[in-house]
Amino acid sequence: MAVTVTLANLDDLFEQGLTGVAQEFAQACDDAFEDPLWAWPNTTRRANGETVGSPRNLVDTGELRDSRQDPEVAGNTARLTWEVDHAAATFLGAVFTDRSASLPARNLPLFVAREFNFADAFLRHAGLT
Repeated sequence: MAVTVTLANLDDLFEQGLTGVAQEFAQACDDAFEDPLWAWPNTTRRANGETVGSPRNLVDTGELRDSRQDPEVAGNTARLTWEVDHAAATFLGAVFTDRSASLPARNLPLFVAREFNFADAFLRHAGLT
């Protein structure tokens, strides 16, 4: 006896799963800002008055963390955006030509992605577990 399975009308299920993954991943990124695991070459006095060494978290004023927009989901793509000017310099690193300093990359989204279980999150949010 043959069995035929038709995988039609999965759009809603996929969108529900992907939206849930994007929101859960965004929250994991928000939480990771507080983790004191980022190496830094020296001691710094932050804008908030705190003196920090290494390792440290990524929160100074909270402006970068708080600039994350709600996840955008369209089709099979989800996007997270941090809207402050220094987001790229923080995540990707920077070399400044006007001073003899550089910022090491602290790629928080990549760090979180390496530990995040996307498959498990998708299945849970799509209601498949």
